[in-house]
Amino acid sequence: ERSPEPYDRFRNRSIFPIESVAGHVVAFGGRVLGGEEKGIPKYMNSPESRVYHKGDILYALGRNRNAIRREGVALVVEGYMDVVSLAAAGIENTVAALGTALTEEHARLLSRYAKRALLLFDSDEAGTRAAFRAGDVLLAEGVHPSVVTLPEGEDPDSLVRASGAAGVRPHLDAAVDVLDQKLQLLDERGYLGSSDGIRTAVDKLLPTVRAVKDPALRDIYVARVAERTGGRRET
Repeated sequence: ERSPEPYDRFRNRSIFPIESVAGHVVAFGGRVLGGEEKGIPKYMNSPESRVYHKGDILYALGRNRNAIRREGVALVVEGYMDVVSLAAAGIENTVAALGTALTEEHARLLSRYAKRALLLFDSDEAGTRAAFRAGDVLLAEGVHPSVVTLPEGEDPDSLVRASGAAGVRPHLDAAVDVLDQKLQLLDERGYLGSSDGIRTAVDKLLPTVRAVKDPALRDIYVARVAERTGGRRET
């Protein structure tokens, strides 16, 4: 019986070169063209190799690092289409992790170019958890993260296509510090209204407070948690 004919793993996909910070192409990403077929992943990247480790590469950091330095803040999004669409609209200080959660190495790379980051993740439960995890990783590397809330059902790609940079910037300006975002969410869910709830809330807040590398910011965070939970600052 004849073996199957070889075929291109990136067939019927638009290709995105993945570069190191130095500008060397180390892998490729592919997005399905046209409608999505059942069982076919929308996005596919090259497998890891001796030159490509997804936990060490931030998409477009090499191209956008000067814009990140100039703006003093990095926008962290979930995919390369978000990066490309934002750049096309003139918002170039953007990077994306490639099919993985933000790692310590990602945060270390970003900290070389900016001390602030805006997280533009999906607004669903999974996106919120991912944003909070990324926030703790960034804080541990001296980067101060804030969370951007996009309209329900929108991602940076769809929003910028519909309304351009003018439709995105008000959401960036309204970004909320990651600890304040946690406090707001816990309050909305009723945790700050009872002793048991407050105890649970403190347990959820402590990882973020512990993660902070910057002493001044840690002091602010401790004060905010004490104020909102009614706990003693010393405790």
